[in-house]
Amino acid sequence: MPDTTPPAVPIPAHECPICGGPNRCAAAETGSFDTPCWCRAATFSPDLLARVPDAQRGRACICQDCAARDTAPAH
Repeated sequence: MPDTTPPAVPIPAHECPICGGPNRCAAAETGSFDTPCWCRAATFSPDLLARVPDAQRGRACICQDCAARDTAPAH
């Protein structure tokens, strides 16, 4: 029996759930998970992911600026 499950489609969430700025999510912008995006090579710490509000977990992408601030060395 062929799989009739429709392909997953990204949610069009364009704001970072942490800072509220544009997240520049390529998948959300194009409507396809096949679109290359900066986040695929990024590492998100557990502390950063914990800052995402429960209602937005798995539904909105963290922006590159927040990800970079999380990995920047403390001075």
